Amino acid sequence: MSQSTISPELAQKFKEYQQTVTREPDGPGKRVGQVGEVTVIAPLKPGGAEKFRQNLETYQAHAGYYETSVGTVHDFRVAFFDNDTRVVLAVTYDGDLKPYLVDIFSKAGPWFDEMFSDVLEGYPGSNAPNIAEWVLQYQVEADLWFASNPDMTAKDIAKAGKMMNAFETLLDAASS
Repeated sequence: MSQSTISPELAQKFKEYQQTVTREPDGPGKRVGQVGEVTVIAPLKPGGAEKFRQNLETYQAHAGYYETSVGTVHDFRVAFFDNDTRVVLAVTYDGDLKPYLVDIFSKAGPWFDEMFSDVLEGYPGSNAPNIAEWVLQYQVEADLWFASNPDMTAKDIAKAGKMMNAFETLLDAASS
């Protein structure tokens, strides 16, 4: 759709929903409001994708515990590509990059080590002093990124969900 075919009404809607996207203050990555993104594209060890997939059910079962214990993660994705020779790890999180990396590896380190020690080429382990440098060497900045709730932290969203559930329970009790 070219700019000349956009109606004035639609142009006004675009302005209403437009986000201000900036760069992370302490590393590569985009930021909108309180929310940042990190995208890592890393090489795999031979057979790494297959090993990961063999344990995927366990990793998925543990995701909620570890990501909730970190408390700043909105979402986390792992996708293999290039005939299972590379992986993309993409996260949306609250705050700045470097504190997020400290949190994720200190609070979810065992999970990351379980998932990636025999999968990612050169992965030093969550306790390695150079873990942040390892991430940064493979980090790429998103070209386009949108955050649906840029002014709400992951904790704010979880709290709002609990409040809605409590309100629905109250309404259900009042109507019965």
